[in-house]
Amino acid sequence: MMAFSEVRRRAAQSGFKPLTVIVLVALLTATLLDWYWPWGLLFLYWVVVGLRQREAFLIERIAKGRNPILYWCINGMWTWFGLWTLYADLAWRLA
Repeated sequence: MMAFSEVRRRAAQSGFKPLTVIVLVALLTATLLDWYWPWGLLFLYWVVVGLRQREAFLIERIAKGRNPILYWCINGMWTWFGLWTLYADLAWRLA
């Protein structure tokens, strides 16, 4: 049996992105089930990645050092969308 690290290395070499495929299937399934909270988590994930990399993405890459206002606007928007989507979808489910 092949080790997980070997499978992952071979997948990376072939260009296959299993995590991306899993997330796409999960988001499609969640949308079909009218669960929008996973989209909220994705928005918040984008904020974390943007803050760590000092870069945001909306149609094109926006570097914090070169466009700080645009960078913070995009991260602020992702934060708002993430929190709003989580609240809107989970508030009534948990009430």
